[in-house]
Amino acid sequence: MNYRIIRRGLGLAVLLATVAGGSAQAAAPAQTSACSQPGYTFSQPFISLGDSNWYTLVPGQSQDSFIGTGWTLTGGAKLVTTTLADGSVGTVLDLPAGATAVSPPMCVNSQYPDARVDLRQLGNGAALHAYVAYTGGKSQGQSSGALNGSSTWSVSRAFQLHAGNLVGWQDAQYTFVGDKGEAQVYDFYVDPHCFG
Repeated sequence: MNYRIIRRGLGLAVLLATVAGGSAQAAAPAQTSACSQPGYTFSQPFISLGDSNWYTLVPGQSQDSFIGTGWTLTGGAKLVTTTLADGSVGTVLDLPAGATAVSPPMCVNSQYPDARVDLRQLGNGAALHAYVAYTGGKSQGQSSGALNGSSTWSVSRAFQLHAGNLVGWQDAQYTFVGDKGEAQVYDFYVDPHCFG
């Protein structure tokens, strides 16, 4: 038996396994923080309602205008121009039943636990459902509950974003899903409890 050929064959097999194993490891990225502390602008938009918390707009909006940049709209979700709560004209997100709107990523940490939105309900039934997902693997698509409105613009209740156990800064994506009736939203604000 030729042991030299067997040893070379085994050596080649080990070399190929090492190279293949190394390549497989390089293809799988390590789990790292998705973002770093952002420089958001904060305001107190709901102070007239007795809510003195500080908020920042979710990306893709400016105050009183749902621009939609970076949002993914499906199932009939669209941007429409209409009269807002203060009588001015602006762009809002329109969500008929079954429509979905997914925000662009927003960098948050555990101190961004709540949100509020201006909401108008144009049909019967729950207006829409809100969900949140984090890049760090926590709360993938976790429900923030149903948001109900009326036929006139009103500010939603503060709804939970399930950020309490986040470690460090992570990208969050928010999803609205139209329920039985049509709903419209604008001024989607996240409340960072890091302000006292």
